[in-house]
Amino acid sequence: MLQGVKVYSEDPAYVIAVAGRYLIQTVRDRMTATAVILIRRALADLSEQYPTFGYLSILEPQAELLLPPDVREGVQAIVKRYSPRFTGAAIVFEKSGFHATAVRSVVTAINVASRATHSNQIFSDLREAVSWLSQLTPGEPTATRLLLIARHFRSADASTPSPTTPP
Repeated sequence: MLQGVKVYSEDPAYVIAVAGRYLIQTVRDRMTATAVILIRRALADLSEQYPTFGYLSILEPQAELLLPPDVREGVQAIVKRYSPRFTGAAIVFEKSGFHATAVRSVVTAINVASRATHSNQIFSDLREAVSWLSQLTPGEPTATRLLLIARHFRSADASTPSPTTPP
């Protein structure tokens, strides 16, 4: 168990968790309507505790990039509702070429449709994403701990021991 982390779902297809002032979403296979509901619940919980918070989304290389219409609409509604509360959103996708362009297109379409006002950036490196987001989001966890937590929820890093104590 990760100390100080509330896990909303560790489904084989995705992970939704909150650590301090951050929502962490890892898409291992695909997003679903259930994932959207859990993200909404996690953001509602965060908004009760903090005026602003960061959003870290990790899209694993094998993840399905196209969102079904109901999922896309749910994500747009979430972004529209919580954009003023996001300090920033860091999206991590480590593939390049056409796939990276597709991710940028999906993120742009969601942000335009929802009239997002928060800073967001797509990264090809998790460490860079966490560093950027932690500069925008004050408080715990530290960038080092957020990186350890995010790595814990990735498929490739699932065998990594849980970071139970802050570094």
